[in-house]
Amino acid sequence: MWGWILSGLLLFGVLPTWAHAEEIVRNRVSFQVETRREVANDWATARFAVQAEGKDLARIAQTVNTRMAGALARARKTKGIELRSGAYVTQPVYEDGRVVRWRARQEFRAETRDVDRLAKLIGRLQGESVLLVGVDFSIRPETRMAVEDELIQEALSAFRARASLIARGLEASGWSLVSLSVGRHGVPFRRMEMMRGEASVSAFDAVPPPAFEAGSSDIRVQISGSVELD
Repeated sequence: MWGWILSGLLLFGVLPTWAHAEEIVRNRVSFQVETRREVANDWATARFAVQAEGKDLARIAQTVNTRMAGALARARKTKGIELRSGAYVTQPVYEDGRVVRWRARQEFRAETRDVDRLAKLIGRLQGESVLLVGVDFSIRPETRMAVEDELIQEALSAFRARASLIARGLEASGWSLVSLSVGRHGVPFRRMEMMRGEASVSAFDAVPPPAFEAGSSDIRVQISGSVELD
């Protein structure tokens, strides 16, 4: 008998909690807003490589080192260019299943805000047995952060406006925030891939400076959240 009474008291105490939880869920609305902006790319990165082939690994390495030293020395004379070392790879070259020679390749990058200056450097370096691997155009982290901060403010205003619109449409007296999350999206850069592979470096002699258009990137901020209607 006492067990039945105790069970009844527990059930009596739990039911209002369930009802309250269901009421909270019924009064909540979740939605998402997005703000976006197309921003001009303000950072250019050129990826270069020097390579050599032969049967003598020591001589190949010396050739690559000499070409790399010459390319970097020439690039350092151009003001406003940041240089970064890249990967160094040595791999066998096969013919009929046999290793007939070796190929060594080393890369480096040149980065700058001045696209025209980078284009002139590319023209000069390609005439020095240097391969142009590709060119990337992107937005500097400082620029991206500033734009995203502005977009977040716009997205928050849009979120508040959307919440008020929903509240009025459902004849609620107001709303209060339950949860909120901010996401960043967009295309980080545009890439131009150049000639790769086993092309002879002499094929790049006397290459004129290329013409580039930096283009733009699309930056987006999404805010997702839930509100409780009063």
